[in-house]
Amino acid sequence: MFASGMIAAIAFASCSADRKADNDMVTFKKIEATKAYSLKGSAVDFETPSDQSYGLQVQLLMPESMFGKDIAALRDSILDAAFDTTGTDLNTMIERTAAKISRENGYTLADTVLPDSVVRDTPRFTARFNGFYSIEGDVETLSASILSYAVTVSYYMPSAAHGMYNIRYINYDLTAGKVLTLADVFTAEGIAALPEIIRDYAVRMEASIGSTDITEIPGGGNFYLTPDGEIVFSYQPYEVASYAQGEIQIPIPAYILSQYLTPAAHSLLL
Repeated sequence: MFASGMIAAIAFASCSADRKADNDMVTFKKIEATKAYSLKGSAVDFETPSDQSYGLQVQLLMPESMFGKDIAALRDSILDAAFDTTGTDLNTMIERTAAKISRENGYTLADTVLPDSVVRDTPRFTARFNGFYSIEGDVETLSASILSYAVTVSYYMPSAAHGMYNIRYINYDLTAGKVLTLADVFTAEGIAALPEIIRDYAVRMEASIGSTDITEIPGGGNFYLTPDGEIVFSYQPYEVASYAQGEIQIPIPAYILSQYLTPAAHSLLL
């Protein structure tokens, strides 16, 4: 959301239905925020008349109610994936994230104002700035028993060879009201067996995903569940393949892994 003639303040919008949540409902609230900065001192480094502009955008479809369950852990997991922290003050989390990213690249930030022509003539967020950081959160899959949620963080520093992104998934058991980790789904024996199983499936998929170098489970135990009964293991760019190959997803039917599932996961997925 952009103020007329400039991008100067964070704006929020709610798209949730104006109705009372109860035990039969799943509801979400859309949160949007946009902030514009300049990288102090970057004009000298980039030999430009003014410092480089840097934009930060947040678009989260935040769960509000899940069949009357306590969803604090789900919301915290989403915020942690988005900002590496939790809390209730989104403005503070945004400012800290922006400061951290700029500090890691050797700069401090200042609020900036973009010319009217830039806002008017370049509708795409990423095109308005020399660099950007974008956080998006949305539902990946949803069934009567499982919500899988994806948080995508994309970023680009001015004059970098290319941007980067990573996607983290959060899985929520709607029946038990619980965020599911890899250890909730697989036994210790199963977790130990997964790298070889995933590697074998990746080899079968090589014609479509290209060659990979899978020796471990995805970093952070990154996976999501589908309504079709698949467990999808997600590797980020550069994690097991070239950047050009992007995110590497290896879907495996839950029944193939049944001997390695915990009793709770067996009941939930099969």
